[in-house]
Amino acid sequence: MSDQIDIEKSFHGIVWNRVHDGYFSDPCIAGPLVEKVRDFACTSRATKIIDLGGGTGSLLSCIRSAGIGPDVSLLNLDDSPVQLDAARSAGFTLLRASVDSFSRHEIDPEGGRCLFVMRSVLHYFGKEGLRPVLRHILAQTGPGEYFIHQSASFTHARDANCANTLYGMMGTKKWYPTVAFLRKCLREEGWRVRAVLPAPPLRLRDTDLMERYNLDRTAIHRIRERLSRNRAVPEDVFVRTETGFSAFLHYSIYICTPNTG
Repeated sequence: MSDQIDIEKSFHGIVWNRVHDGYFSDPCIAGPLVEKVRDFACTSRATKIIDLGGGTGSLLSCIRSAGIGPDVSLLNLDDSPVQLDAARSAGFTLLRASVDSFSRHEIDPEGGRCLFVMRSVLHYFGKEGLRPVLRHILAQTGPGEYFIHQSASFTHARDANCANTLYGMMGTKKWYPTVAFLRKCLREEGWRVRAVLPAPPLRLRDTDLMERYNLDRTAIHRIRERLSRNRAVPEDVFVRTETGFSAFLHYSIYICTPNTG
């Protein structure tokens, strides 16, 4: 994951809050995820909410604004020092660590009751890293605690394949599963998936992708020509434009708890 952080570091910090039309800083877009975090924090009597890969702290800010009680502490875990610097003014506890290697003692030395939240992070670990990171998070999660994550995943394999071709052509190692495959991985790695709920899609404009992944217009044209050949892919996943394209990441919210039965 650190390699991907280095690739995208020019997008970190306060600029992150405006990227992709402000998707990751918009309270309305975060609303469905925040609602479930608030509900299950109450249900599980959590004393601490840990945002895994929390970036600039926008999601935790929305969670705090939603009425999380003052007895619940908020911790922002991220492996980018620039992202954490941008989150510093919000007043959260900050921890520089990677989602695939943090320890329970680092986040909860006093032995409280945690709720883990994560948004748009799993794809950073690629196909081969998906199961190991799910196992690692499970190993840090206690009985009765929750892991609520909003992860990019597609209903149809053709749509996931389109997204994976796009990101491969942009030179990244990111990888996107189908909803069915991600549910299967979660179950097989020891999670009980209590619910899968829809979340707002993310529009990827070619101009943002050019800046984020250091692409030129020739690369955008090559991607457009390759992906627009597949006429089975719907326009809510990939659409050709006059000068390039727009693509869309589809998200679902997964409500998970360790399967102790």
